[in-house]
Amino acid sequence: NLFLITMLKINILFKKYAKQIVISVILMAIVAIFYFFDPSESSYFIKCPLKAVSGYDCPGCGVQRAVHELLHFRILEAFKYNALFVISLPFCVFILMVHFFGRETMKRTVKRFFTHRISVFLVLILFFVLLVLKNTDLYKEFLFNL
Repeated sequence: NLFLITMLKINILFKKYAKQIVISVILMAIVAIFYFFDPSESSYFIKCPLKAVSGYDCPGCGVQRAVHELLHFRILEAFKYNALFVISLPFCVFILMVHFFGRETMKRTVKRFFTHRISVFLVLILFFVLLVLKNTDLYKEFLFNL
């Protein structure tokens, strides 16, 4: 009888939090894949379409390799693969923390800041500057001399 009551409670909790549980399981699986498989050596990972067509790196090139390196606590190597991604992680964590744990006024303030026209414009400028800069010898020399 106690077993049936426990199973009923678990079933109710699963129904209530099914979406969160599924997302958590998917995220854990993705983290496990990136931890155990190196995107530099495996052909299973998605390749950059811009690099495949043009031979040039996009600002997102190296993110998968950077994730693998970060999961192994090799921050400098991750930075070499994609500096923008590594630098942006604290901001992403902050946004997620505010989203899940922040008060409504803080959520509105953060949303207003990151969706403001100037913020979007600055991100687009940064994107295009990195698109050009990432394909220069100066950028590559700087990163690999760290």
